[in-house]
Parts: sequence; structure tokens; C-alpha cells
Amino acid sequence: MKINKSTPQSHDVQTGESTLSRRTALCGIAAIVIGVNPEKAVAADGITMNALGQVDVSLSLNPALKKVGGVVTFDLSNGSKIALVRTSASQNGFTALNLSCTHQGVTVMKSGAKWVCPAHRSAFALNGKVTKGPATSPLQTLKFKATAKNVLITV
Repeated sequence: MKINKSTPQSHDVQTGESTLSRRTALCGIAAIVIGVNPEKAVAADGITMNALGQVDVSLSLNPALKKVGGVVTFDLSNGSKIALVRTSASQNGFTALNLSCTHQGVTVMKSGAKWVCPAHRSAFALNGKVTKGPATSPLQTLKFKATAKNVLITV
């Protein structure tokens, strides 16, 4: 599985290619049409996939994760968008989220201190809990293990 930085122009870490994903373009257009003004999460640096299929996020290369509320995102080659959110100052103070809306699967976008679905305006707290419907389930959380140097996320 490949990992791509989550920016409008993604960078494939295996091939070095830069691409504009269809999903990014459609979500951007939808956000403009419905008036969502997304505040971007920072694209993750220093991420690799280990032999066990876990994503290894280097904390030293992702300064956004030093402060509570910091977020980094990345794309997997299967089209999933993942976020790692700093939820507390403790070593395990993170939440790893699949950013597919639980209502209809559209990728949510960061808007201020929340995630917003551009399709039907469902809103989620940074930790993934539903704050506004029509979604009724929280964003999917992913298992992870944090150390002082990195976070390993099981995808």
C-alpha cells in the first residue's frame, strides 16, 4: 500500500509522482459550492509503511503534533484519507481517524476545530465524535501505538 501526502497536489512516496486526485478536486468543488471554508490540516512528512502494514509517523518531522489540537493527514493508495490528531500532551494523547464520513463515505475536511462533510454538512469534533447530523456514527478510529519518537497506526 502506498502513502501519499494529503495536499491538493499529492506526492506518491513510491514513484515520486505528483498527482491531483479526483476526490480532492470534487471535494474542493463541493466545498466552494456549499460555502465550506476549509482550514487545511498539515500534510504529514516522515511517514512510511512498515512490513506489518502499519503507518509509521515520525513525530520529529511533524511539528504540528507537538501541540494539542495539531493535525496531520495523509492518503493511502486505496483512496482512504487518514488524520492523526494530538488530543492531549501525554505520550498516548493522539487519535487516528479515517476521514470518510459515516453518513455516505465522502471525505470530510478540516474547518476550524472540526471536520465537516462537504456533501451533507455533517460535522465531527477533531476527535471524530458527531456534533451535527445527518451522520449518526463517529468517524472510524484506528488503533495506534505511540512512543516518544513516532506513532504506529494500524490501517
